[in-house]
Amino acid sequence: SSVYLPRYFESTWFIWVTQMNHIPMDIDYDQNKDWVSTQLHATCNVKQSFFNDWFTGHLNFQIEH
Repeated sequence: SSVYLPRYFESTWFIWVTQMNHIPMDIDYDQNKDWVSTQLHATCNVKQSFFNDWFTGHLNFQIEH
């Protein structure tokens, strides 16, 4: 009963933090780039701010992560 509300917020936070940078950017798959280059083109950083840094635990820097 009282355990469901914290789990709801935790799972919502987890989904937001882990997926906001992993939504692929538009890339051209026919260029036959190496794996690292493809990964760099398919991820993005989220704008740095005090809130984003704190809220994501600095995972908003996805390319560096």
